[in-house]
Amino acid sequence: MRTLLTVILAGALGVGALGCETKHDEKSFRKAAEEAYREVNAGWMIEKRTPAETIFVRGDQLDRLPVADLFKAYQDSKQSGGDFFDAWKAEQTKLIEARRRTVEQAKDEIIPILKSGSWVKVQDLGAIGPARMRDQIRPWRKEVATDLYVVLGVPEAKLGYRLASVEEMNAVEGGQDAWLDRAVKNLVRIVGTSTSGGAALENAQGGLRVLDMPNTDGVSGLILDRGFRVKILEMFNQPSLGVAAPNRNVLIFFEAEDFTTTKPVRARTHQLYDTQNHPAFRGLLKIEKDAVSVMEAANPKPPK
Repeated sequence: MRTLLTVILAGALGVGALGCETKHDEKSFRKAAEEAYREVNAGWMIEKRTPAETIFVRGDQLDRLPVADLFKAYQDSKQSGGDFFDAWKAEQTKLIEARRRTVEQAKDEIIPILKSGSWVKVQDLGAIGPARMRDQIRPWRKEVATDLYVVLGVPEAKLGYRLASVEEMNAVEGGQDAWLDRAVKNLVRIVGTSTSGGAALENAQGGLRVLDMPNTDGVSGLILDRGFRVKILEMFNQPSLGVAAPNRNVLIFFEAEDFTTTKPVRARTHQLYDTQNHPAFRGLLKIEKDAVSVMEAANPKPPK
């Protein structure tokens, strides 16, 4: 009776004692591959699908699952889908553990990255599961100004900047503000504060009207450094300036009182935010020596 029951269950499930399992076609294989990916990569979400791959995103990182190549490897292996993906997940887990670096290990390379409040909310919505799991996935953040936040980027091989989680930042020694200060100093050292190579536009008096910094990865975070703000304000000879930081690699300073300057900068800011990777802030910011504030909201309410 037990043998007969085993056979019946195996036939119903398509797997088991008979050693048979439904073979994947391309469609079912992609679904199984994406599920396997998410099992070993907590917090990653599908960004886009193409015939050859599925693109996943988590925070500021992008990863590509080569579905077409994996399907061919699966066909060539002659393995069941379960055996194939068990081996693949084990291999991927080893690779993830090998390249992962803690905040402490990357203490001289972590950098601050600007983000809008709407971006932070999307990350929090993607952190599904029990409280402890959510804090492992949710990026740590600190509010800089209304709807403007800073997170910490930890460089990781292949994938770019991994964002330090709430859980790991709650466990750091020396205080979170001290780690943020360290990250800002790292950025100044790594990116540099030279304005050479950027695009400049002068006003009628021969002074600076617009300064578009060189598109270096991470450059937008420089506005968090007081020394850099002082330098830029002195270059413009102004007590305050407008700032556009739509992406991690874009930083534009401009005379905020000049409408003919503000309008095109605003348009370019929105365009870059909507079309480029690694978004920062969609609105316009303002800097003074001792402050960073919001000049125009990231998502302004339409006039009534």
